[in-house]
Amino acid sequence: MSRIQRKFLVIALIMLSGGVVLLTERAVARLTAFHPLERPPQVSALQNLTDFQKAILQDLERQTREVKQYNSAYFHGGDPPASIGVCTDVVLRSYRKAGVDLYKDVNIDIRKHPTRYHISKPDYGIDHRRCKNLVPYCKAHATSLPVTNENADWKAGDIVFWDTYGNGNVDHVGVIANGKTADGTPTVVHHWPNRPVAEADCLYRFHRWKPLATEKRDGKRNR
Repeated sequence: MSRIQRKFLVIALIMLSGGVVLLTERAVARLTAFHPLERPPQVSALQNLTDFQKAILQDLERQTREVKQYNSAYFHGGDPPASIGVCTDVVLRSYRKAGVDLYKDVNIDIRKHPTRYHISKPDYGIDHRRCKNLVPYCKAHATSLPVTNENADWKAGDIVFWDTYGNGNVDHVGVIANGKTADGTPTVVHHWPNRPVAEADCLYRFHRWKPLATEKRDGKRNR
């Protein structure tokens, strides 16, 4: 092996080891960032919330008690059993409780605007349960809010997307709950792989895609 070849081999090994370290750090972060809260959060007063928000929060609380299994399998009819779900099901179920049927709305929108979703063969059984499809739907039908660390921007019921791999693609979603951590950060209810639905301190753990509010209803900014 020539001197030049050895030089490039050393550089390649350094670059590779650096990449391994970065991947390992992100892998550890993904495993630990979405753990359930270790102690109960501070809870905001319910009287300051709309009926829409209250309905969402009521179902989020139910899901933390009842949805124990993460399963991304295909379920005929589009709805998994009540005790099973993925991150998108947290959104779908809580919003359905509040009167917004995203199962129906997302699938209708996909058929009306297929180029928006880049889907050649729509499937009512799964399309609405994919983050990549909720994002364009929310872009078209929801209010996009600025991503900042100012907690006043966040309201109970807001939908939050994350890019947990750092590759620019949304791969996780949750809903802002009614709690706050000791430093005032809003808590989030979400469903992380191999864990039950839980309320967690995870809002600022990864790059956040813009949070979203549901479309205005009756002139009010219902989240």
